[in-house]
Amino acid sequence: MIHNASIEQYREPVGAVTKGEEVKLRLFALEGTAVTVELVLYSEDYHKTFSMREKKGFYECIIEMPEKACILWYYFRITEGNYTYYYGARPGRTCGEGIRVEEDVQGFQITVYERGFETPRWLSKGIMYQIFPDRFCRGDRQNTVRGEAYHRKMGRDIYVHKSWEERPLFGPMEGKEFYDPCDFFGGDLEGIKKRLDELKKLGVTCIYLNPIVESSSNHRYNTGDYKKVDPFLGDNDDFRELCEVARRKGIHIILDGVFSHTGADSLYFNKNGNYKSVGAYQSQDSPYYDWYSFDSRGDYKSWWGFRSLPEVNELDDRFLSYIITGRNSVLKHWFNLGASGFRLDVADELPDEFIFLMRKTMKKMFKNYALIGEVWEDVTTKESYGVKRKYALGRGLDSTMNYPFKVNCVNFLLGNEDAYAMQQFLLGQQCNYPKPFYYSVMNLLSSHDIPRIRTTLASGMNEMLPSRENQIDYVVTSENDRRGAVLSRLAFAIQFFIPGIPSIYYGDEYGMNGLMDPFNRGPYFKHDTKIYEELKTVSVFRSREKILQTGYALYIGASENVLAVLRFVAGNKDIFGEPCGQGAYLLLVNPGEEEEEIEFDIADHREGVPEEEHRRLVKMLGNTRVHTKVQKSDYKIMRLS
Repeated sequence: MIHNASIEQYREPVGAVTKGEEVKLRLFALEGTAVTVELVLYSEDYHKTFSMREKKGFYECIIEMPEKACILWYYFRITEGNYTYYYGARPGRTCGEGIRVEEDVQGFQITVYERGFETPRWLSKGIMYQIFPDRFCRGDRQNTVRGEAYHRKMGRDIYVHKSWEERPLFGPMEGKEFYDPCDFFGGDLEGIKKRLDELKKLGVTCIYLNPIVESSSNHRYNTGDYKKVDPFLGDNDDFRELCEVARRKGIHIILDGVFSHTGADSLYFNKNGNYKSVGAYQSQDSPYYDWYSFDSRGDYKSWWGFRSLPEVNELDDRFLSYIITGRNSVLKHWFNLGASGFRLDVADELPDEFIFLMRKTMKKMFKNYALIGEVWEDVTTKESYGVKRKYALGRGLDSTMNYPFKVNCVNFLLGNEDAYAMQQFLLGQQCNYPKPFYYSVMNLLSSHDIPRIRTTLASGMNEMLPSRENQIDYVVTSENDRRGAVLSRLAFAIQFFIPGIPSIYYGDEYGMNGLMDPFNRGPYFKHDTKIYEELKTVSVFRSREKILQTGYALYIGASENVLAVLRFVAGNKDIFGEPCGQGAYLLLVNPGEEEEEIEFDIADHREGVPEEEHRRLVKMLGNTRVHTKVQKSDYKIMRLS
């Protein structure tokens, strides 16, 4: 018996569906098979069994999705005489009523999301560039002078680097016991504005900024004042001007929203007494007191035990008003200054209700504001603190940071998994993520929280990294760096060819190296101009070709070593039904050490693609056979029509 959930012959429609939509499920069986087949459909609070009827070699049934956005699982219960078999599940964990399946083999997934769910099309069509503000570009040296003076006046330890070429601090300052990210290079908003034309040439349409609000650290995730640009970076008028200039160049600005905690040294908590306000740490009469959780001894709950990061009660009415719903909320404050959206830090630690309210408020203001979440796992099946998260089902996030893509892409390029495994990963996200979400997902290879892609590929280290102390002495040899450069080209090609918004971490376009924080946050420099030209080629190509932005995607394991990605539009309409010229582009990626000769027929591969679109593709191409060679450690792009 056979069931392939990614092919319309077995499941129609393929992929995520909306509430109340009908889905036809079919199980192939040899004619004359004398069995009884039932479909078991379940979720955490839903369980139904359907009888399947035999029809021309298939057992089939049509089921209506519940009127509730959720993740459903299904498997087949097959009875032959006194024997019962389970297809898609194995005995183990309880699911539904009395049936037990193992947690890692839950069955086949159906994602059910809200009707009318839409995401900003500029995400699907765009290219993102992530900037760690202090390390990108100095624009106005007076900002460094003013920033240092301000923070010293606030009683903070500050170290300003004399040279842009220096290494970030990675240990305690002299006379201190612990490392503190209190060193600054002087990058600012004016510096970003000066480089907008360079970014525009690279095809960038969106800049995601790590936090820019006042804070005692260079990373600024310990918020001091939610509504004020840190003096090291400039002021609020500088941000407004940056947004205005960027908008004229077709570039959106996304801010980092840190709403699960604040800094202890902040306007709101004021543990050090540096602010004139009455903070929650100082008095129960503080307007911010209810934001935080104190015990009878006056001790407070902090984020992951870091005393410098007191945790907030995100659903406190005063906090919600200050951040989201108030007349001059943090949200409205920055949108009025020109921001186009927010990336939510540690979205897993924000209640769904908080995220739902944020989305609702944002979309009432302007439907094309973007809400992106930091999530490190599969966003549809993510569970945190015992709660199955629903922020990807239409009422919450527009997009998420696609860390699973980075992990699987690196494993493929390093030879830890083959092309067939990479195909299955890509296909899984395509089928399980809601379509508007999938075409907006933030496809990254590096970020401020993980090693840079060139170092990852040069070192051969993906998830398993040495201790921070050992990273201090780690050196990328010339030979390893060359290998990292070669494989980085392949990573960029895949990143820019699949649906979603590709995200470039500042300096990756010039092959910057760096392991974990703070080594991945070094000052921007142009390490390798050749890799820049390579990246620019695929970036401009994606910017020019709408097919690569919102066309259909077909993933094929062309051989054990070669991954094929076909992007196409065959019916003059893209994935969203919008007008689009016909065409097809094929990417072939071979990370292996040998040249590969591959041969396959596109007509034989239809996973993840609607049957009607596949028929149009075959008709448009005429000749669907692909027979070519791909050089070792290289990629090839072919236009098929």
